[in-house]
Amino acid sequence: MIGGPLQAAVDAQVASSMATVNFINAVGFVEEDGKKTLVMVDFTHERNDVSDTGSAINKKVYVKVPLLAMLPIPSLRIEHVIIDFNAKLNSVESSTVSDALGVSAEVKGGWGPVSFKVSASYQRKSVTGIEVKKEFALNVNVKAVQDEMPGGLEKILGMLAA
Repeated sequence: MIGGPLQAAVDAQVASSMATVNFINAVGFVEEDGKKTLVMVDFTHERNDVSDTGSAINKKVYVKVPLLAMLPIPSLRIEHVIIDFNAKLNSVESSTVSDALGVSAEVKGGWGPVSFKVSASYQRKSVTGIEVKKEFALNVNVKAVQDEMPGGLEKILGMLAA
């Protein structure tokens, strides 16, 4: 009961890492002629600047940025897992004994001989029972947070953006 949620947390962490890899491959790269190429976004804008002589000039600025540098990369990390396990067992044992005594008598008379009939019975009944009630509760609390970008990925994106 306790190992199952813990294994599920480990599996979720692996699935999260694979989702990050799949996101980077699906969004950040495009395949052209059998080669993976980084997806770039081009920006162009005009800027007013001052020339060396002090006169105003209008410059066109071109910026090329990797798409991955502009997006938050999903990277979830399980910060902690709390597993609470509660068990409650109730056991009740009961025993009942009952006695029953039965006596009957019958007398017949008339002109002839008298007949007399007596019967007796005794019955003892014993019942023993055990009742067990079980109650289990499992509470799993998982906290996942957006993880920091891995150092290697941060350096690669920094080189691409430069």
